[in-house]
Amino acid sequence: MRPSKSILSLILIFLLLSGCARVEITPTPPAKTPTMTPVKNMEKVERTLLTHDDLMNGFESDSPVAESALTPPPEAAPAQHIFEGRLEIFVEGADIQMEMLRGELEPEYHSLPPFEIEFVQFDGYLVPVQRASVVPKHPAWNYIIEPGRVWQEAGDQGFSRASFPFALVVKGGNATFNGTITFLFDDQQVSQVWYQVTQETTSYTRVNMWGLLDAAYHAESLENGKQVRAAFEAELANRFPTKPIEALEEDYPGIDLSAFGRGVTPEHMTWYGFVVDGVNYVGGCQTRFGIYPYCESMRATSYSTAKSAFVSVALMRLAQMYGPEVADLLIKDYLPDTADSSGDWDAVTFNHTLDMSTGNYRSPSRMADEDSDQMGEFFGAQPYAKRMAIALDWPNSNQPGQQWVYRTSDTFLLTRAMQNYLQTRQEPGADIFEFVVDEVYRPLDMGPGVMSSMRTADDNWQGQAEGGYGIWWIPDDIAKITTLLNNGGHFDGVQLLHPDLLAAALQQNPDDRGVKIAVDNMYNNAFWATRYPPSKSMDYECEFWVATMQGVSGNVVAIFPNGTAYYYFSDNQQFTWEAAMRESNKLISFCE
Repeated sequence: MRPSKSILSLILIFLLLSGCARVEITPTPPAKTPTMTPVKNMEKVERTLLTHDDLMNGFESDSPVAESALTPPPEAAPAQHIFEGRLEIFVEGADIQMEMLRGELEPEYHSLPPFEIEFVQFDGYLVPVQRASVVPKHPAWNYIIEPGRVWQEAGDQGFSRASFPFALVVKGGNATFNGTITFLFDDQQVSQVWYQVTQETTSYTRVNMWGLLDAAYHAESLENGKQVRAAFEAELANRFPTKPIEALEEDYPGIDLSAFGRGVTPEHMTWYGFVVDGVNYVGGCQTRFGIYPYCESMRATSYSTAKSAFVSVALMRLAQMYGPEVADLLIKDYLPDTADSSGDWDAVTFNHTLDMSTGNYRSPSRMADEDSDQMGEFFGAQPYAKRMAIALDWPNSNQPGQQWVYRTSDTFLLTRAMQNYLQTRQEPGADIFEFVVDEVYRPLDMGPGVMSSMRTADDNWQGQAEGGYGIWWIPDDIAKITTLLNNGGHFDGVQLLHPDLLAAALQQNPDDRGVKIAVDNMYNNAFWATRYPPSKSMDYECEFWVATMQGVSGNVVAIFPNGTAYYYFSDNQQFTWEAAMRESNKLISFCE
């Protein structure tokens, strides 16, 4: 199907068209995490961009500025003021400057959503009270706010300076546009606010946005401030051990560092990493104006990696709690809507649906149904009832379990069926996404930013969790979830995921490979898998499988058989992991 000019169609119609591009290109430069070192002589800080006068009196700019201007400089001192209260940013009638680099944005996207953000301050950090996806009164945009920094510079005439990361998210979509906001403040007021958007995770639209906005500071002691600070302190303490990607070469001499990130056009990379021996080596975070100031908080669109890390994980957790027979429950018993379906759901199980082998489809050709006009209608259909009706409007063409036919709508059906099953075991209002948050994400100490999902438009976009896409990751989230998977679903003395279902997903059970996609390619429990035979030329002495999570824009999370993981999130639909795989095998042999 040819994508329409609407950004919703551009982004959502192609939620997971898993390509196989193999392009060998130099990787994106690694991230540099800014640090603040208090010094006695602040005169060393000489600012030429976003100066005190710029932010107080305004200035003109025909583009975003270098991201370093929104980053605490090494010589910065601790902030002299404490920011606590509400930051109100006035967007109505503001002149939003925008430069389209690829695709189009319809008029409703040419304005920003209203921002009213409560912050507390903790040890040099500016911490937003609400960390999940915010659904404001705006026709096109939602947003996510992450923790920033506060500091002092000599040229700011006694004011303190702050910046924080934010992401614009397409309302009703998963696409993410990353930006940064900065301003000056004292105990009672703020300067104008400078914002810029310089990076995104979406294949069809690239855009720069920037400008100055008026703002107001409503200083007050927040009732829950103490709890927010305590929670953020715990979050910092529980972050996965992380190093810049360059440290991998130092820690493992002889490794080819260029293999990590290779195959992805640098300007289309969001971030990438390699998890080995309990350390997450992170690179990327390159924007069109330099390294993003907050790589650790840079939100990347999940797209269909959510099928694996949310929906499949949900089934594995249900099976661990209530028995492996959960996977063999019939969809029709927990989704009454199937009675009106044009297909045949009498023998279709939860597992069949997770494997994309319901037998209800129009074309067995790879991605033909997913690319069809009907799927385009599904992605744009709201609210829940309309979405469900389209998801079930597929004819029966085969017995379940026989033919792999990829459709994101099947994952939506399974997500709802599992939620209805969960409500028979818990309270009537139980929610399947909140179940995964409480039972898996929180125990893993994943941060609060991952604890919201895209939902249907019911109840102001708080309806049914989508399932097949609609989460926003940071590198820490991926390190934690891949470590859980590589540890057999076991964490901190507790078996969180059913080991047999997980072993099948990771191709560790030769008697359960899942459903065939093509020669040497399988799909099992929402994980893609590729078989690699012995190869002397690549130093592989045995046959092995690599299971991956994938997302349409060019998102790959590869689980290697030696317990390491390689991942990247990008937006040029490039899918490759073999270079990193060879280097991983050098560190720990796949064949031992």
